[in-house]
Amino acid sequence: MIRNLVLALLALNLLYLVWAQWLDHEDQARAVPASQPHLVAVTVGASPCATVGPFTEPLLALQAQEKLKAGGFTVQSRESTEALREGWWVHVDNADQDQQSRTFEALRRAGITDVFAIPDDPKFRVSVGVFAIEARAEDRAAQVQRLRLDAVVSERLRDQAAVWLDVTGIAREALRDGRLAAAGVALDGLRVESCPTPAAASPAAAVTDIIPAP
Repeated sequence: MIRNLVLALLALNLLYLVWAQWLDHEDQARAVPASQPHLVAVTVGASPCATVGPFTEPLLALQAQEKLKAGGFTVQSRESTEALREGWWVHVDNADQDQQSRTFEALRRAGITDVFAIPDDPKFRVSVGVFAIEARAEDRAAQVQRLRLDAVVSERLRDQAAVWLDVTGIAREALRDGRLAAAGVALDGLRVESCPTPAAASPAAAVTDIIPAP
């Protein structure tokens, strides 16, 4: 009888071990989520775009746009504000109004007639001429410096409304290889640049597709 009892206890122990291993396997299976494909973002490069401008005359911009369209280009006009050069300004800065008056008189005595003392100027400047050619402005500055006055040459700019023509589907380098001339658009006073990137663009906006990784 004791022998049967021992055998029964051994059988129960074996059943318990099998049951415990089965439970452990089930817990591990629940702990691991079902396999899912990894997602990979595919970023598609922006389409090339070149822009031609600035056109400060709307009529010239419209004519160029029509010529480009007739040449098979996809064109959109874009308004902007350009800083256009008006010339080079020669002036002398002064410490105060008394020095400004002395500088003015010294320049007049030297025979420089296009002199103007700017009133209410925080730098008490005396204008010594505005020139369309930079070399002439530098010559005037050298003339003033021979009077022991510190002449400054500044580029004069003004804001001007302008139009740019954005040509999509073509890079800047390709558009500059003679295709504009072939379309009848002269580049006199114009530039060919890459189209500006929209300020609102973000890395997320460049993601165009999501595909499973292999």
